[in-house]
Amino acid sequence: MKTVEWVMMVSFIGALVLSFYKLYLFFPKTALADDDTTPESIALLEQILVETDQSNPSLNEEELYQKMTEHPLFDSKHFWRFNENRLRHLIQNYRLKVPNFRL
Repeated sequence: MKTVEWVMMVSFIGALVLSFYKLYLFFPKTALADDDTTPESIALLEQILVETDQSNPSLNEEELYQKMTEHPLFDSKHFWRFNENRLRHLIQNYRLKVPNFRL
């Protein structure tokens, strides 16, 4: 290989390494404080769901959503993405664990 080819190869590899390093710095390394997709947050939402459903078993999904947001353990700042669609998803996932939930 000629000198020019070596310089170009080293420049390309150096730019590639620098690009990967910049991507590494861009991605978060720790969980965010308001991340409600962690297993602990999902477990807490499931606990609130079960407690609310047991205290009022005849609620429809809209009323269940309202009661869950009024629950003392529910933190609206932490669960800022929680909505009725997320509630339906939570119910479906909880039915995988307990098949006869809210039938």
